[in-house]
Amino acid sequence: MNADTSKLNVLIIGAGHYSTGTTSLTGRKATDKDLGVFLPSVLALKQEGLVGKLGLVATDGDRISKVRRDWLSRAEEYFPSVEIECFPAEGVVNTEAYIDALKSMPRPCVAFIAVPDHSHKKIITACAEEGVHFLVVKPAVTSLRDFYDVLELIDRKQVFGMVDYHKVFDEANILIKDEYQRGCYGGMQHAMSLMTQRRDMLDIYSRHLASKSATNINHYLGSHYIHMLGYITAARVLDVRATAQYGVAEKKFNKAGIADLIETQVRWRDADGDIFTSYHISGWSDPSETESMTYQELHLLCENGHIDSDQRYRGFRKVIAGEGSSASNPYFFNLTREPRGRLGLNTKYGFLSVRAFVESCLAYLEGSVSLPQLDEMLPTLRESATVTAILEAADLSLANDSCVVVADYDNDRYSLRAIK
Repeated sequence: MNADTSKLNVLIIGAGHYSTGTTSLTGRKATDKDLGVFLPSVLALKQEGLVGKLGLVATDGDRISKVRRDWLSRAEEYFPSVEIECFPAEGVVNTEAYIDALKSMPRPCVAFIAVPDHSHKKIITACAEEGVHFLVVKPAVTSLRDFYDVLELIDRKQVFGMVDYHKVFDEANILIKDEYQRGCYGGMQHAMSLMTQRRDMLDIYSRHLASKSATNINHYLGSHYIHMLGYITAARVLDVRATAQYGVAEKKFNKAGIADLIETQVRWRDADGDIFTSYHISGWSDPSETESMTYQELHLLCENGHIDSDQRYRGFRKVIAGEGSSASNPYFFNLTREPRGRLGLNTKYGFLSVRAFVESCLAYLEGSVSLPQLDEMLPTLRESATVTAILEAADLSLANDSCVVVADYDNDRYSLRAIK
């Protein structure tokens, strides 16, 4: 391949909230990522010389061109004179535009995937077939069958796949992981997490929730801390039981089966053979008037004490006339400038996930790191086996009157069985 491997060409597949900040609320109500995360992060890396050509993919050419124009007008103070190639072209609707885009992007090319969960497998497959490394929003896939299918494919194609579990780059969680693995806390005995968002998210996800999409709050939000606990402890799941509460979403969409809250109870076995339990609450029906976009906290009960990490209140709260009070998270993502005038993204864990992926791809291309080494360090697709098993087990539990679902682990593979 006669290509410049000092920088990557990037294809962003999906032009919604996480990529560009574009939602049904755009222009009417602010969210915690009004310019997205993927697109501004990639452009910041382009300013550093790590990224070359940039492409953006959706299915409707007219819509994607409008998104580009609107985004550039909103982001002009940060990214003037930006060139973004859109797929498909204006006037064209193509549900497989990502395939044409993957083929046409110059190499070396990597992909950022931010589309509804049910589309992940086919897009990951297309990336792997084209030899394109990818970063996909969590969860990578929602069933073990799909997980092992795509894992076998990327192994065979020697493609690097990373999952955007960006909370592993949050300084609080880095400290917890380091101290736990150094033995400061002793053995884990119980963990609890809470992560709920404003019901504005129901508007943002309305098109998918009104369809037959399998998206649920556990996949979208609960996966953060479920994954984090496995990442911290390196434990394997033994069994899962999930419960759900309904009300706001069902009334909003006049459709049964959309949970406001999902609670997931997990039993784990750590590397020493000891068993501990965790309980994870996820929801997206908080009142729109809540101070912050997201309630988020993690509590660990260990042999040597309690560890409490309030990841909602980061010490920054304000009250503005006409707007009311708010408690934003200054450490996730925002395009503020540091004292020297540069974007201060290197303190933002949403950006650090993108940077880690891009830098890892460049290192892999130059041969200074191997895929097994990346699996040891980062939230890769292979590393997400346990969270995939838990999410599918929770779905299976909910579908069977909240029964216990056992996760058997044999020959390096999980399989699930419901105990009815």
